[in-house]
Amino acid sequence: MDRERLKDVQKSELANDRLNEDFVVWLKTKGPSWLLAMLVAIVAYLFIVNWQQKELRAQNEAWISLQEAQLPASLEDVAIQYPSIDSVANQARIRAASIYMRSVYLVRPIGAAADSTDALSDEDRLFNLERADTLYGQILAGISETNGDTLMAATALNGQAAVAESRGQLDAARTLYEQAALRAESMYPFIAARSRSRASTIELYDELVELPEAPPAVPDLPVVPTFDAPTTIEELTNPLNLPTSAPTTAPSNEAPAADLDESETTP
Repeated sequence: MDRERLKDVQKSELANDRLNEDFVVWLKTKGPSWLLAMLVAIVAYLFIVNWQQKELRAQNEAWISLQEAQLPASLEDVAIQYPSIDSVANQARIRAASIYMRSVYLVRPIGAAADSTDALSDEDRLFNLERADTLYGQILAGISETNGDTLMAATALNGQAAVAESRGQLDAARTLYEQAALRAESMYPFIAARSRSRASTIELYDELVELPEAPPAVPDLPVVPTFDAPTTIEELTNPLNLPTSAPTTAPSNEAPAADLDESETTP
């Protein structure tokens, strides 16, 4: 029994020695390659994580910049600075063009105070229309024919139509309205219906509307005296507030008794 047990111990020791030798040989031959592969995988993972975080930070910065921009120039800078982050660039152009067109409609300079009486000059009006038309054209040039860009395309086409209408180019405006309707009818039928309605009635908005002159000032009327309404029975029965008590001695047409003749007093 002792010999057999000794043989088993020797066999296990030989097996362990062989396993250790094989592991050492594997480490010497293939270990560095596997270690290098693991290091490359870790570095690649860290690079991907860092790139995703950087992209997320850029998206946040782009949307924050879009929300903070209030003037057309700053909105155009946002479109240039973030050209490929979501739809930030096109939304910035849409907002800038809308500000230009609102200035034309209200005949007021951009950034004017609410109580300002400054009117939009002809040069500024032409400049605003030109910039709005350019921004709408940049939107149409950078979008595709996919359904995801349908709303943006229809908005830009309607914007160009509004610019042409403001310039008095009614035929061009009608064509652009119809193109916007065709582009939007598959996904946004209400926008298509509005564009077609505008195209069909565009001649009605080409008439000059003359506002009536202000009426002459009304002269000041004389002040009519007011009377307080009676509140008591006495005021109702005696509105002039005349004295109501009888005099203590009333006048009489009869002669005094002392002046009568005796003949008149005797039968």
